[in-house]
Amino acid sequence: MKIKEIMSKDVISVKEDTPISEIAQIMSKEKIHAVPVLDAEDKVLGIITETDFFTKDSSNMVYMPSMIDFINSGKMKYGEGEKEAMHAVLHATAKDIMSSKCENVSPEMEVEDFVKLIKERSFNSYPVTDADGVLIGIITVADAIKLL
Repeated sequence: MKIKEIMSKDVISVKEDTPISEIAQIMSKEKIHAVPVLDAEDKVLGIITETDFFTKDSSNMVYMPSMIDFINSGKMKYGEGEKEAMHAVLHATAKDIMSSKCENVSPEMEVEDFVKLIKERSFNSYPVTDADGVLIGIITVADAIKLL
């Protein structure tokens, strides 16, 4: 069996200049865990997963869309240096948080080989691309598990 037989063909994707607040809304509304980021020719540049929305420091984790909502509410007072940092967060786009180390797979790949790949890698979602790198589908670890 080949990837093209089990992949999702209706893929929700974003462009590299899509605001992260919009991406968060899309992922939440559509209940998806990842969105490929495409260039103007629909070639895959990277992928954004749920974990890309978390900022981590030594003491806690912050979910960026919640932080953006809080900043936009105007309840926060900050100095000039902090204003620049907040401006950067508020205006971040897909290219700012995407993982560019995105492994694409071929629609002709055997599912058996895909299972080997997911055992070797820590990714959960894989864009399916044609020979030119154009997005034609997406396959997830869950898609492979359904076959068991």
